[in-house]
Amino acid sequence: MESEESLRPAPDAALLAGSLMAVAGYLLPWFNQDGYAWSYSGWAYASLSSGGGWTLLTLAFLAVAVVASLWAARSLTAAMWAVVGTVGAGIFALAVVAASFSHVSEGSALNYLASMPFNIGLPLLAVGLGLAFAGGCRAIAVAVLREAKEPVSE
Repeated sequence: MESEESLRPAPDAALLAGSLMAVAGYLLPWFNQDGYAWSYSGWAYASLSSGGGWTLLTLAFLAVAVVASLWAARSLTAAMWAVVGTVGAGIFALAVVAASFSHVSEGSALNYLASMPFNIGLPLLAVGLGLAFAGGCRAIAVAVLREAKEPVSE
């Protein structure tokens, strides 16, 4: 039976901060096309009348990362789940952003993309995923070292 102490949250600060930054970056506007009042973002997809479909998997993976990060400072399993959530969110976010870019009108090819109005969402998403991944790797390393120091009881 787990002790009551081990059931209390013990968040890993970098992992939790990175996960929350990634959630904010996914939901905030990424970019928009000239002449359009709306922006591409995870929030735009999630609020579609059709429900957002597979794009919601990014938020599901981010939710796994946020929840697992609350116990990652104490639990190797939680730290590993947080990394799985972070990597899964990164892969699905990449797919959603790439699909969004595919809908941008060609304009003048690369010149249009380089001058397209850009918002805070993508940089925040990138920094958040990077910080969450780094924090998760550190939490796993700390947990492994902590377990290695514990005496083996027979």
